[in-house]
Amino acid sequence: MCWLRAWGQILLPVFLSLFLIQLLISFSENGFFHSPKNNQKPRDKTEEECAVKKSCQLCTKDKECIWCSEEKTCKKYCFPYFGCKFSSIYWLNCAVDMFGIVMLLLIAILITGFIWYCCAYHFYLQ
Repeated sequence: MCWLRAWGQILLPVFLSLFLIQLLISFSENGFFHSPKNNQKPRDKTEEECAVKKSCQLCTKDKECIWCSEEKTCKKYCFPYFGCKFSSIYWLNCAVDMFGIVMLLLIAILITGFIWYCCAYHFYLQ
């Protein structure tokens, strides 16, 4: 019975994380991360500097800019309103999109938590 409870404590965060990932994907596809189209703000200096850059490599060199691969434009980094889909945003590199970075971060957190749990359980048994 103890092993059943231990597996429940391990698998519950995994299933909750998978649920949150699916929720993030569905909001991303339905426009949750899109900025409103009627937003008529004056453009600042950073926004103009980002708009001039025409390639992913040039755009991602600047930490204040993101590359939107759908529109093939460079935009100002403004969390959470990026102006394009979450899965087509490249920030600081052109190899892994923002969705991939978030997934890698989530996997690292889960692995760290699992290792911590195993160590705590091992020391508890001793």
